[in-house]
Amino acid sequence: MKFQVGDQVVYPPQGAGVVQEIVKRQVLGEPQQYLKVVFVRGNMEVLVPLEKAMEVGLRRTMSPEEADRLRQQVDSELDLPNQWPPRFRVEQEILARCDAFELSRLIGTLTRRNEDRGLASTEREILETARALLASELAIVFDTGLEESEQWIDDNLLAPAGEA
Repeated sequence: MKFQVGDQVVYPPQGAGVVQEIVKRQVLGEPQQYLKVVFVRGNMEVLVPLEKAMEVGLRRTMSPEEADRLRQQVDSELDLPNQWPPRFRVEQEILARCDAFELSRLIGTLTRRNEDRGLASTEREILETARALLASELAIVFDTGLEESEQWIDDNLLAPAGEA
């Protein structure tokens, strides 16, 4: 996959951003090219080695049509382990992959669990991180701010059936 200036990308686990430029640097006497990615969350910048972009998980954002398919995923319960340490590992792996569809399922599962019996503070943090990562991608996809994207998650993914 070839990346270019202006591409909308996701860099796990930082979230979504835009390739602002291709930077050339000398590293150990060798010329290297880097993608300068500016993220929506925190307005942070990262240089990603162009040759290793795929290896580190850089991918293009989903399309607006794919975002609409997130609604189907949120109702699909994740099969998470009952015991905390293995469940925590699975949730961390989902956050690290930063796949929008997995994040959607994680958000739905943890939101339902929170409504049923509450979440421990660590798992609430995981839920908030998943929401923030998904919101950053949606902000890029729909060209909105983070607050609007978080509202989209509430209105379209977490609204009771029939209200979305």
